Amino acid sequence: MRSIVSGYSHRRGKSHIEFIVWSCSRQNVFSKIPSFSSDFRVGSEDSRSMAATSNSGGRKKPNILITGTPGTGKTTMASALAEATQLRHINVGELVKQKNLHDGWDDQFDCYIINEDLVCDELEDMMEEGGNIVDYHGCDFFPERWFDRVVVLQTDNPVLYDRLSNRGYTGTKLSNNIECEIFQVLLEEAKESYPEDIVIALKSDSIDDISSNLSTLSDWVRNFTSK
Repeated sequence: MRSIVSGYSHRRGKSHIEFIVWSCSRQNVFSKIPSFSSDFRVGSEDSRSMAATSNSGGRKKPNILITGTPGTGKTTMASALAEATQLRHINVGELVKQKNLHDGWDDQFDCYIINEDLVCDELEDMMEEGGNIVDYHGCDFFPERWFDRVVVLQTDNPVLYDRLSNRGYTGTKLSNNIECEIFQVLLEEAKESYPEDIVIALKSDSIDDISSNLSTLSDWVRNFTSK
């Protein structure tokens, strides 16, 4: 099995959807997010509902997948959550390039051809150990048993349009990504690939959303590890 992926593009079925990493001044973003420590207050409505998922994998620390359309803030969210919870952040796109987990370069789509088997082999031991936050714009080829929580970040179309336009996206490259978000492609993929009770969609339009999501997910990690 293989699919098309890089920091810029990914083939999904018969359509071609362009991807980018949300790189809009992450240092500035982090500077506006309130600091969180190991003393997170557990008990928000979102965290209580998320805590209903049991630690069925027997891991002491959870594995979390953060996915979503480009521009929704996956890497920003994953980095902040990893810092707050001391879990390991795995950026799959970067891993593919660093470890050569691909079958070469696709000139047509201007990207690497990811070798999904090599990626899964590379991650297997770490995922079995637990304590990982996987950051990737797809989710359907990972083993279902790996994840205790699948987070799909979503952004309102006008916000997403501005973010992608500011990064030079035009024409089909821009419209395909917007359509991907309109039709909730990543959310549907997550629901089809994992039990729906571990899949959660979170709004990611603003710094306040990032802060709220960070608190919610950090509370969930604490609930998980205390079981």
